[in-house]
Order: sequence, then C-alpha cells, then structure tokens
Amino acid sequence: MGLSWHENVSTPALVIDYNKLVKNIETMANFAKENKVYLRPHVKTHKCPKIGQMQLEAGANGICVATIGEAEVFADNGFDDILIANEVVEINKMRRLIEINNKNLVRVCVDSQKNVKDLSELANKSNIKIEVLLDIDVGLGRTGVKSGEPALELANIIKKTPNLELVGLMGYEGHLTYLTDFENKKNQTELCMKMLVDMSDLLNKNGFEINYITAAGSGTYMIAGKYPGITEIQPGTYPFFDEHMSKCVPDFEIALTILATINNQTGKRNFTLDMGSKACSTADGKPIFKDYRKSKMTLLTEEHGQFKAGKDDSFEIGQKVELIPGHVCPTVNLYDFFNVIKDDKLIDKWEISARGKNY
Repeated sequence: MGLSWHENVSTPALVIDYNKLVKNIETMANFAKENKVYLRPHVKTHKCPKIGQMQLEAGANGICVATIGEAEVFADNGFDDILIANEVVEINKMRRLIEINNKNLVRVCVDSQKNVKDLSELANKSNIKIEVLLDIDVGLGRTGVKSGEPALELANIIKKTPNLELVGLMGYEGHLTYLTDFENKKNQTELCMKMLVDMSDLLNKNGFEINYITAAGSGTYMIAGKYPGITEIQPGTYPFFDEHMSKCVPDFEIALTILATINNQTGKRNFTLDMGSKACSTADGKPIFKDYRKSKMTLLTEEHGQFKAGKDDSFEIGQKVELIPGHVCPTVNLYDFFNVIKDDKLIDKWEISARGKNY
C-alpha cells in the first residue's frame, strides 16, 4: 500500500523529497561558485520563502520574481535584493513597486519608452530612485527591445530620465530550454549571450558603465554561466525539476511529486485518481508515474485523473501513488503548502506564500 508517511498526507498533495531538494540547491550553487558567476534563483517555481532562504544560505546573491505580488511576499519575508525579471506596466503595480522600494531594493526590467516615462513620473512624485535593467530580446520574442540601435536609443532616454538608473541588461533565451541536442543548444545559447555582451560593449562605448548582465534559466545555465561577460544566471526549476526538463538536463534529481489516491477501477487495467487538472497542470504534457513507468495517464478532468495500468503493474482502490508533473511551476501554484519528506518520514509542511500572486 505504500510507505508509512503516505497515510499522514491527504491527497492530492505536493510532496518534496528534502534530501533531493538540498542536493539540487547545492549542485546549482556549486556551479555558480566554480564558474565565478552570481546566482539569482527565480522563485516563481517554488513561491516559498523557506526554500528561497535555503538558496541564499547556499550562496545565491539575491532572487528573481515574475510579478509585483511575488516581490511583495518575499519582501515581507525579509528578502532585500529582488529583481522583477519582467516589465511592470500597469499603473497600480508601478505604485506598489515604488512602495516596496521605500524599504527594499527591488529592481525591474524595462523595454519601452512609455514604461520608462510612467515609472519616472511616479518615482519622481515619491522622491525615490528606481534601478532598472534593459530587457533585450535575444530571440524569444516575448518581451524586450531589439539589440543595437533600438536598445541604445532607449538606454539614452533612461539616462536622461529623472529618478531612474540603468544598472544592467537582462536577456532570456527561453526558446532554447528544451533543445536536447546539446551542441546545437550550446551554439544557439552562446549567440544569445554574445548579443547581450555586444550590447553592453556598445552602451559602454557610448558613455554608459554597464557591468551587470543577467540571463539564463535551468535549461541553459550551464552554457550561459560560462560565457565571458555574463555576470549572473537566474534559473528557477532546478530545486524541484520535472518530467519535461529532465529530458534535456541530466544534472538534477526529481525532488517534487504529487501524491494521489486511486479512487476507482473502471476496467481491467483502467483506474481513476483523485488528482485532476485542479491539482496538476498539463502544461508540457501529462504527469507520469514515479514508480510505474509503463502506466500512462489518459485524461485529466477537474477532479479526476484516469490512467491505464501497465501490463505488469498492480494497483488497488485506496492505494497512494506518486506522479511527476510535466511542468512543475504552474502545478505548484495550485497548492497552499508542501509536504516535506526526509528519510521516508513526514517532517514538516512549508507554506507556498506567493501562490496565486499573479497580479
């Protein structure tokens, strides 16, 4: 029926293997130290101040967040070096950004003249200076200004704008994350990093002093973190990893699973779990079984997950099983807390304080 800790956890539930989590955190921290690059973990993956503190204690120099809401939660929990690796454009969010900066260092990215103007006007009213990074589009096509003259033009506007200070560049090569041919990934990632370093050189030739370039995620950190001129990496998924990421990066262990209970048997090899789409994101594919790799999920509805058992797999109603999500980040956002397991014992529950802070 399963390990003893299973009986102490109501399902569906998020489960962390503490020893694997610690190992993953140490692996990334050691890479950063060995390659003399700063590490700024992206906490949008775990949304948990406890884990963020573990990352800082292992050697991270600060954190990244995706939203102003996440920044507020982590600032309230004592984090004082935060980068919003995104643009903050909506007026109320900009007001909240300025409010946080009265007590904490919270940098933000910019990629448009309007955003620069609006941020400056609000910062001026509050008599505060906001540190900004120029977001450079290195090929993802989601955010960022084009490198070269468009970026130089925007940088010059920032330089002349009151209450804003340009302190660095950011680029994210997320379109390369899931490439499995390492040489191809390496070549393309290095082209992206060259674009950022060349942009820094262009700015410095035009009177700027840019020596801070942040980039990369868990899928490309091992390349970007070794590229001359890149000063910081911002991986997010690595403390947990997931099924999709593990196909292309072998450096980390799966430290997070979803515990679910078999509620029904609907056919000779067909079963139903109490884990549906409200408990597991299907972004990047359906979850897979941790210990029954030949059993396959067939359908996730809101409250239920249906699967077909492998020919040699045996299940029964009431049995608890662990599954690995295809994409861990949106899955974590569905839960209030982690169940933390160490040496087959439930040792703690950690609050996911920034869950739902998408605004």
